[in-house]
Amino acid sequence: MRLHNRSRLLILSVVLLCDLGLIERALPAEFGSIELGGYALGSWPRDQEIYNQGTTIPSSVQKGFGAGLTVGLFPTVLRGIIGLAFDTNLHSGALSFSTVTQGQQTQSGRSDLLVSNTTANFIFRYPGEHIRPYVGAGIGWSSGTLLNPNIAGRNDQDFDSTYTLVHQFLAGTQMLLNSNAFLFGEYRYVSSDYHWEGLAVDFRTQYGLLGVGLRF
Repeated sequence: MRLHNRSRLLILSVVLLCDLGLIERALPAEFGSIELGGYALGSWPRDQEIYNQGTTIPSSVQKGFGAGLTVGLFPTVLRGIIGLAFDTNLHSGALSFSTVTQGQQTQSGRSDLLVSNTTANFIFRYPGEHIRPYVGAGIGWSSGTLLNPNIAGRNDQDFDSTYTLVHQFLAGTQMLLNSNAFLFGEYRYVSSDYHWEGLAVDFRTQYGLLGVGLRF
């Protein structure tokens, strides 16, 4: 009789352990997937007119390079088609333009530029087994920092920083290496308006991204 009760307890324990294991594996599956990625980026800005100390003049915005991190959340209830991605990046650049002083002498103005963006993005994708194309749009916060500005008629500073809203549109593709790792490439169009002391520019640029990620 005691042996029979012990057998029942043993069987019940095994069943409970199996159920706990299934629940533990099912919880993340029910929630969805979390994707963490890092990437390198290139920035190809569009030349814009710049507002400098009361006048609007043509300017050249030079390309830059940088890096970033992204975290994506894709709930199972949405079948992995719709998700939310949080992204932050940092890249270099430069501004150059001509300026006229009070003596009507034309001089060049120039400053290195450091751009940082942090955005929240809605993502729509096709959840393929090996290739996952996607599109999205996002909004967030951007900072533009002038580094070592050399601009005639302006009180020179080592740097001058400003903050503004940024919005972007993106399209890309993931290539799955296995169930947990993937490569991705992405195109972005980014827009923000920077206003420093006596200087302002509508910053419009295109990003090209290459990165690697992990899925949990």
